[in-house]
Order: sequence, then C-alpha cells, then structure tokens
Amino acid sequence: MNDSKNTQSKIDKKLLENPFVGSLVVPIAIVLVGALIVFGVTKMISSEHSYKDLVTEMKSKTFGNKWVAALELSKLISAKKIPAEDIPWLVQSMDEIYSSSIDPRTRNFIVVAAGALNDDGALRIFQKGLKDVDHDVRFHTVVALANAPKGLVFDWKPVIEFLDSEDHGMVQTAIFALSTHQVSGIEKKIENLLNTDLGAGVRYTAATALIAYKNEKCLPIIEEILSLNETSLDGKMTVDQIRGLKFNVFEAIQRAPWSALAASIEKLVQSDKDVKVIGRGKEVLKLLKK
Repeated sequence: MNDSKNTQSKIDKKLLENPFVGSLVVPIAIVLVGALIVFGVTKMISSEHSYKDLVTEMKSKTFGNKWVAALELSKLISAKKIPAEDIPWLVQSMDEIYSSSIDPRTRNFIVVAAGALNDDGALRIFQKGLKDVDHDVRFHTVVALANAPKGLVFDWKPVIEFLDSEDHGMVQTAIFALSTHQVSGIEKKIENLLNTDLGAGVRYTAATALIAYKNEKCLPIIEEILSLNETSLDGKMTVDQIRGLKFNVFEAIQRAPWSALAASIEKLVQSDKDVKVIGRGKEVLKLLKK
C-alpha cells in the first residue's frame, strides 16, 4: 500500500510541475484518480461490497482503510449502480464522512465519488472541498466541478480566486471549470493570463477558453497551438500532448463556432503531419464553412 501511495504522490507532483501539459491537465487528473486501481490496492476490499456496505465501513470507527472504501464507492457510482431513490441518503452520508475524516485521501475520494454522482446535492461537498487544507482535495474538487452538468447554481468565487494562484496546475483547472460553465465576469481575468509567466500551459489553456467568448486577443496563441510539432518548446511535449492541445481547440470551436479561426484551421489541415489531427481539423473546418 505504501508503494502505491508513494507512486501516486510522485505522479501527482510530476503533473503539477510540468508547465507544458496545457489543458490536458483535467483529463490527466481524472486518470490519476484511478491510478491506484492499476497498483492493485483496491483488492483490499471485496468487489462484492455494495455501496451501503462501503458507507458503513467509512462510518465505522474501527475500519482502517476508509480511503479505499471511498475509492470503491466512486467506482460503483461511475458504473451507475446507485438507485436514484438512494442518492439523497448517499449524498448526506458522504457529506458526513467528508466532514469527519482526518485522512485527506478519504476526503479526496469522497470528492471524486460526489463528482461522479452528477447530483446537485453534492454541491455542498464541493463547497467544503474548495476550502480543504489539502491541495489534492482542492484540485480534484475543481476537476469535479469542471465535469459537473451545466447550469449549476453555485458560488464560484473560490474557484475564481484560484486564477490568481502561483500553482499553474490549479490555474489551468480553474480556467477549464469556469469557462466550461460560462461563469460571468471572468473573461478579463482569463485574458490577463495570456501573458502570464506561469508557463505555456496556462497561456494555452487561457487562449482555448477564450474561444467561447470570441475574444480576438487569443488568436495569436491559438495559431501557436495549431502550429505545434514535436520540436516545439525544445521538444518538451509529446506527440500525444500536442494532439490533445489541438483537440481541445477543436472541441472549443465545435461548442462555439467562430469563423475567425477558419483560416488557421485550413492552414493546419494542409501542413500538419498527424493524420488524427488532420481528420478532426477537416470536421471543424466543414462546420465553420457552413
């Protein structure tokens, strides 16, 4: 178990120290949440445990692996194995467990489980998660909010405050969450991050987010993203990371079509060497030319 924990910590640290992951940070974070499964630690609890059994174990004063139970619960929720009529009870139980848990790993996976529920009742857990003393809990709370259904009635002020953080991983995730939910009053703050000294990753995330606002100041950086190749940034990004950044731009355009980007997409289609990028680029270009 200690080896798995140490490996998880090293992976998390590597993610947050890498300034080139750009808006890939959120999907990578989601993968990291499940990384413990790869190392087999979930074998500590029988796969036949129900969600009610797991809640009971987490509430027990004698059960010692509450964080593993929380992880198992998040898996059951993701698999849609919770009856709708039991969700209010489950949310209340998770809220109580979160508030009483000393171990940040338990609180972390409670946040992940709450995010998988896609239920408004879980918002009170997120409100606590944003103020948690543990960095990973705060980080994964913002990830959960980014993936939550649109139209949330939520106090976004704590997330907006993360835009001023020195932690580029947190800044990127906050940008992603706020722009995904089209939170009002943040366009100028995101625009200011186009010139940040936090690294290329934050600039790329900010520029991609500003597509939704059709903010022309993002155009030079979007052009930069679309022209990236394996030699860019001294070769510090992989082909998969570069593809991911371009795909994020494509997805942003598909959500908010903007004809000002048509020329840049057409240039990419003609010059890029990645057939997957070219294929998606052609789809986006067709959308923009309608």
